[in-house]
Amino acid sequence: MSGDAMVTLLDYITVAPARGALVSSPTARRIGQSLRILAVIGVTIVPVAGRAQFDANKAQAECELSAIRDTRSPLAVTWIRTACNRLAIDTGPLHESNRRFHLCLVQSLSGAQSDAAANQIISACRTSNPP
Repeated sequence: MSGDAMVTLLDYITVAPARGALVSSPTARRIGQSLRILAVIGVTIVPVAGRAQFDANKAQAECELSAIRDTRSPLAVTWIRTACNRLAIDTGPLHESNRRFHLCLVQSLSGAQSDAAANQIISACRTSNPP
């Protein structure tokens, strides 16, 4: 439902009772006012949440582009994409060990030319950054 349609519905709920429609009680007016507030809050919060998702996607894309640039190994590319995704999404103190592991992958796999080299790098990152 668009914002205009919501306001029209809310206007009907709060104004119609004054015109002799179904209900003309103070309770109906309070409900209408509450719905208006909720509609405004909803319209305000949704763009903020969308912005946070956009920022995470942008960070992930920038991470991938910078790390994959000279990488020839398909295995390394897959692990870099996964690591960039985790770095963009997983945050907070509970994920610090994972963060170090994924940073190691992004920094070390960048430029890997073969899957054999990528496997060795992945193992080294696991050893130096245990969960």
